[in-house]
Amino acid sequence: MAVATTTLIVAGLALAAVGTGVQFVAGQRQAKAGRRAAKESQRAAGLEASRARRRVIREARIARGSALNVAGQVGAGQSSGLRGGLSGLASQAGSALGFSTQTEAIGRNITKFGAQASKAASLGAIGGGIASLGGALFSSAGALGTPAAAGPSPFTGIRPGR
Repeated sequence: MAVATTTLIVAGLALAAVGTGVQFVAGQRQAKAGRRAAKESQRAAGLEASRARRRVIREARIARGSALNVAGQVGAGQSSGLRGGLSGLASQAGSALGFSTQTEAIGRNITKFGAQASKAASLGAIGGGIASLGGALFSSAGALGTPAAAGPSPFTGIRPGR
C-alpha cells in the first residue's frame, strides 16, 4: 500500500514538473510571437506615418503651386498677401508633419508597452506553474510523513528497556 501511494505521489510530482516545463516553453513561445507581432506593428505604423508625411508634403506643394499660379494670373506675384498665404501653408504642413511624427512615436510606445505586458503575463504564468509544483511537493511531503501512508509500524508492541 505504501509503495502504491509513494508511486502515485512521485507520478503526480513528475506530471507537475512536466506541466511546469510545458508551461514555461509555451510562455517563451508566446513572448517571442508577441515580440514579432510588435515589430511588425511598428513597421506598419512607420509605413503609414511615411505615407502621411508624403501626402502632407504633396498637398502643400500643390496648394503652393496653385497659389503662385493664381497670383501670377492676377498680377499679384510679389504681394505681401501671397507671401503670407504661402507662409501659412508652410506652417500648416509643418504642423501636420509634427503631428504625424508624434503619433508614430506614441504608436511605438503603445507597442512596446504591450510587449512588456505580454512578457510580464508570461512570467506570471510560469510563476504560477512553479507555485503549483511547490504546492504539490508540499502536499506530498505531508502525505509521506503521515503514519497511514507509511503503513503499520514494525515496532508495535515493543517496549524500550526489555
